Order: sequence, then structure tokens, then C-alpha cells
Amino acid sequence: MRMDPKQFREYVLIHGTDILGWPEDIRTPGLKALESSLELQALLEDEERFERVLKERRYEDPRPELAECIISASRRKKDKRPHSIVVFFSDLFWEFGVPNRALTAFSVSLLIALILGFAIGFFYPSGAISSEQNQINLEAFLYCEGDVL
Repeated sequence: MRMDPKQFREYVLIHGTDILGWPEDIRTPGLKALESSLELQALLEDEERFERVLKERRYEDPRPELAECIISASRRKKDKRPHSIVVFFSDLFWEFGVPNRALTAFSVSLLIALILGFAIGFFYPSGAISSEQNQINLEAFLYCEGDVL
């Protein structure tokens, strides 16, 4: 089995730079590919250097007062803008990352107009049947061509 450079790079990323630690079925083709290619040797050296940097990096524990600093900093931040519906929608659009604010504002205003139109139509129906019309329709139903049903 021959190993191409792309496969070699994948195996280095998966199994690490120690080729002798690779699974047996890919170890021998990996060694042969490494011996025959200067590019792969340079790649292996770069990966070994990168692994050394990662191993040498030290982890620093956070300070004990870090949580208190974060909480106190968040409490100090005050919003100095006045509270209004315009500020609310502006913050809402900003929060959700609306790409075209003018189009969104127009869409929201159309939605509000639609809701107001439904509300006005529900509370003030224009095509309501009056009680007189209802009585006439009932009489027309009961007296069909002069006969009482």
C-alpha cells in the first residue's frame, strides 16, 4: 500500500507525529512515504514543533476573585439611554443582527398595521347584521310564499 501526502497529513493529525505508535497496517507505508519525500519530512518536523509548544504551554489557574470582578463589572454598566419603545426595538434589532434595518422596520410597521386592522375590524365590525335585519330574515324564513311553516 502506497501512502500519498494527503493521507500522510491526515494520519499525522489523527495519530500524532510518532510514526512508530501508529497502527501496524499504516505504520510501514507511512515510514516509506516519509523516507521518500522531503515535503513530508518538513511537515513532520513542523507538527513535532507544534506538539512541543502545546506540551510546554502552562495552564494558569484563574484568580479567586475573577468571578467577583466579572459580576461587579456587569453591575457597574448602566444604560444611560432613556427607556422608550424606539430604544427597545433598536436594541432588539441590534441583538438579533438584522442585516437590513430599514427593511426590517418597514416589515414590523406593516405587521403592526395588520394587527391593528384586525383588532379594529373585530371590535367595530362594519358588516354586522342588525336585529331588524335578523327579524326580517326570520320572517322570510317562516313565511314562505304566504304559507306558515
